[in-house]
Amino acid sequence: MVRSPCINVCQMDAATGLCRGCSRTLDEIAAWSRLDDAARLAILSAVAARRSAPAAPSCPDPAHHV
Repeated sequence: MVRSPCINVCQMDAATGLCRGCSRTLDEIAAWSRLDDAARLAILSAVAARRSAPAAPSCPDPAHHV
């Protein structure tokens, strides 16, 4: 069985829609207990990609990023 990436830092980031602790979406967190190992591994792959992606600027106005 594939273990949850939860580290008990359960805070959703309003800007990204991801948990600050495990980098999953609310839908992924809610579905976890019902998923098979293949689906869990797919989520873990997505989490790894999210964590390795460059951080988006906190301000959405491109004029401020010069």
